[in-house]
Amino acid sequence: MGNGVYVVYVEGSGAVRDLSLNGAFILDPQPLPVGEHLRLDLRMGHVSVLTDAVVRRCVPGQGMGVEFLNVNPEGKRRLRIYIADLATASAKSPSKSR
Repeated sequence: MGNGVYVVYVEGSGAVRDLSLNGAFILDPQPLPVGEHLRLDLRMGHVSVLTDAVVRRCVPGQGMGVEFLNVNPEGKRRLRIYIADLATASAKSPSKSR
């Protein structure tokens, strides 16, 4: 699933795109409507973060942008480390331009 990050929630599950400390875009062909609240289990490799979220953007047939709510300090720390590791790995990979 993309970069290995995905979420599981009562209504379904999906791969994650555009992960940040504040939210993510969840790939889901049947996204929830804007304003819907959900409980996410954000899975980043062997690390998991539980958080509440609210749908801020809905793209029918593609997915939804969610804002994370009430992420506890340990969850924020895990997110920060995972995002930093992604940035480091990306910086170390060879450039595709010639």
